[in-house]
Amino acid sequence: MLIIVASSIVLTVCDTFQSTSYKASTNSMVAAEHRQKLVAYEQLTDAGAVILAPILGGLLAGAVAISNIALLELAGESVVLLAIALLDFRLISVDVEAISDSWLLSIKNGLEYFKNDRYLMELLLFAVIANFALSGLEVSLPIAMMKELGIPANLYGLADSFCAGGMLLVSLLLGSFKMPKNYLLTTGRIGIILAGDFIILALACLCPNKLLATGIFSICMLVVGACLAAVNLPYAMYVRTKVPVNLQGRVGATTSSVVALLSPLGYALFGLVLGQIKRKHPIARYLSTPSQ
Repeated sequence: MLIIVASSIVLTVCDTFQSTSYKASTNSMVAAEHRQKLVAYEQLTDAGAVILAPILGGLLAGAVAISNIALLELAGESVVLLAIALLDFRLISVDVEAISDSWLLSIKNGLEYFKNDRYLMELLLFAVIANFALSGLEVSLPIAMMKELGIPANLYGLADSFCAGGMLLVSLLLGSFKMPKNYLLTTGRIGIILAGDFIILALACLCPNKLLATGIFSICMLVVGACLAAVNLPYAMYVRTKVPVNLQGRVGATTSSVVALLSPLGYALFGLVLGQIKRKHPIARYLSTPSQ
């Protein structure tokens, strides 16, 4: 148990450090006219991994010993290490102010910049609210589809996979089209679309026809994935083009930490809410808590 926990912690910390430091360094490696395409392709690979990883994991788990899977992980990390070693982190000249502050003061300065940037605060607030709402969707969707509507697990998996499909589709499109100058305004519009999509998802729980309900769920999850990909790009572009290079790592790490912090709270709260609705509300027959 200790070895498993220690290995998981080390892998997570290393992946997070690599991701944060890489994203903070892209301005020195990629020309300005290619940064939107880079962010779009990053989202494309993330969505592809979401689709392929469970499939490959399921195939390998039954055919390959866990020790050999660990060797595959080692080989993959080695490829990444070699690729990073070949990157030129000073390919493009970028003015970076030297920082001689202490570690604690450096973090404090990064948080103060975050607080003083109105656009950054508004984008973070949107990300927190959206992530909080999505945690409720993750809790309630399998319950509503499989337990209450009696939809088979394979159809639920199909509907859920449409989310990654939406991310793939929009990421491909965003890599081909240039973003408008007022790209931050798209965040608000996407929020309205996402809210409307959640309302349709709620109404779909009242649909008596299983196939029709599955179709509505699938389309709505496609829209959710598309909105996630579309809203991530303006935020990433703003951080990488407007935030000083020496603060990008701190801004990215702060955003990831704050957003990730709300997920467990969302799971707990929405799980509690579902339990209360089941016992007290007249519409309780459409919602219930899982058996465990």
